Amino acid sequence: MLPFAPFSLEAPDTWATAHGLLAEPGARLVAGGTDLLPSMKHRIFRPGVLVSTRRLPGLRSVVEAPDGGVLLGAGLTLREVSRLPVVRSRYPALAAACATVATPTIQAMATLGGNIMLDTRCVYYNQPEGWRAGIGGCLKCDGSVCHVAPKGRGCYAAHSADTVPALWLYGAHLAFTSAAGPRTLPLDEMYQDDGIAWHLAAAGEVLTHVSLPPPAALVIHRKARTRAAIDYGFLLVAAARADTGYRAVVSAVGPRPIEVAGDTPEALADAAFAAVQPLGTHLQPAPWRKKMVRVEVRRAAEAL
Repeated sequence: MLPFAPFSLEAPDTWATAHGLLAEPGARLVAGGTDLLPSMKHRIFRPGVLVSTRRLPGLRSVVEAPDGGVLLGAGLTLREVSRLPVVRSRYPALAAACATVATPTIQAMATLGGNIMLDTRCVYYNQPEGWRAGIGGCLKCDGSVCHVAPKGRGCYAAHSADTVPALWLYGAHLAFTSAAGPRTLPLDEMYQDDGIAWHLAAAGEVLTHVSLPPPAALVIHRKARTRAAIDYGFLLVAAARADTGYRAVVSAVGPRPIEVAGDTPEALADAAFAAVQPLGTHLQPAPWRKKMVRVEVRRAAEAL
């Protein structure tokens, strides 16, 4: 069993205290810890202070808006979100995405906000410290070369957050708080093409709520993974049908999700196949993963 490096745990009960603690060098926020803690054991992260969200106010709230939308606290567990009647009836793809994360035990610990802020992943990055040292580290951690694309200049670690494609098509907005005050950002503007600096949340900002407008269309969630549990998806797809045709968001193929559109399910699948270029960030062969993009997107669109 890999041990933790020494750290201290703080559980503030006011936002002012939390913002002060997060301003300390090396401090990191922890909610469910299902991704952060294994990464700490692998020495990917070495925080001296962990700031827990469990006592902070408002993070587990559920507020139904008069217009039919809903405001979800980022501290709700994935299991709680998947079982909320308002989510199951109005946003079924979000409920399905939460229910396909890892195992029931992890769903009971991992939070909605933690999944949205999930670190990008790569077969060379998510390894123990000694394993990474054997290859000279990687560009995202301890090294200077991306082993996925050694001649490239960037990091291609993949964004593999299950809930994000569905939230994207539902038009979700993210509410943050920090010492500088509150800020709201559309989820589809959150991510960028850099496996290291993959999101646009500022240092010290904490995701507090996810705002969902009234659903404008049915959304379908699909996930491809090696086993029916535990594994991160090597392909995540959400698809929606509108008056003008179909839309899909494809993830786990690069540092940010990719949105495409098409008039028919086949055209949508072709657009997705043309838009994505999976690289060797997963154990599955990249050419096969690219072919599966067309299959999964078409299946999702046809299910609508």
